[in-house]
Amino acid sequence: MLLVPNHQTRIERQTTVKRASGTTAIEGVCLPEEAVARLLNAHTSIGDTEAEQANINALRTYEFVDYLSDQADIPVDELAIHEMNRQLMWGAADVLTPGAYRRGQNRINTFAPPNQGDVPDLMRALGLWLREPDEAISPVIRAGLAHLHFVAIHPFWDGNGRTARGLTTLVLQRSAMHFRKLLSLEATLAADRDSYINAIERTLGDTFAESYDATPWLEFFVDSMDRASVDLEALLTDWHQTIRTVHERTANYGLKERQTDALMFSAQLRQLTGTRDLANLVARGLLIAHGRTRDRTYTLT
Repeated sequence: MLLVPNHQTRIERQTTVKRASGTTAIEGVCLPEEAVARLLNAHTSIGDTEAEQANINALRTYEFVDYLSDQADIPVDELAIHEMNRQLMWGAADVLTPGAYRRGQNRINTFAPPNQGDVPDLMRALGLWLREPDEAISPVIRAGLAHLHFVAIHPFWDGNGRTARGLTTLVLQRSAMHFRKLLSLEATLAADRDSYINAIERTLGDTFAESYDATPWLEFFVDSMDRASVDLEALLTDWHQTIRTVHERTANYGLKERQTDALMFSAQLRQLTGTRDLANLVARGLLIAHGRTRDRTYTLT
């Protein structure tokens, strides 16, 4: 579907929020999307709570993922993975060594990942595989395998699940099936968190093995991708319908293009922070203002 550039930018920002909120919710850090959106708009790097900090880190990481997605000359490899984990774990205790491979054994519920001494070689092999895409393999299957094998290695002390989901999004966006950086698989996985975790556990068993049958996980992953794609299709369809409706209902008001956009964003996001011309739209009875000065928001009548 065609999108005006500034409309696509707005949807990309919504997607970044949904990804951050979804990936942290899977880890048990629940912050409403509205609160995460305020963190994005505030452009802050330090949160007042652990939940806010986790989401600030996730927002920054997905902006990095989106940046890498457009840089075809920068390979998706170990360096990118290190940086994702470092950003996701920014502000964590030094003992967790953000961005550096673990030096010790950890466990994930009943699953035992490989010995610390094997992690560098395993990650090097994964990095080399990521650098050399095989066009004979579907991008969805490739992204699913990257996610699963990374989780199996569990190379960092913390943030492995979030790093795996960021890597999955990066692999998808660097493929021909790039979804224009508008897909939020993280939100889909968060909505089915128990099945997501069970699919990984059923596939990997109790102990790391370099060879395993990935079918149970891939069946779940492909189904999740399908649902996320349908959600994106519905969002874009709704966006186009909103554009059409707003233009039809305001045709006789003589609005400027930016005023029409303000109404459209308000209809899509349910509220809008202060921009030019909004007072004029309030005066015409098209928007309702809430709050005062810098905290003022607007909703569609």
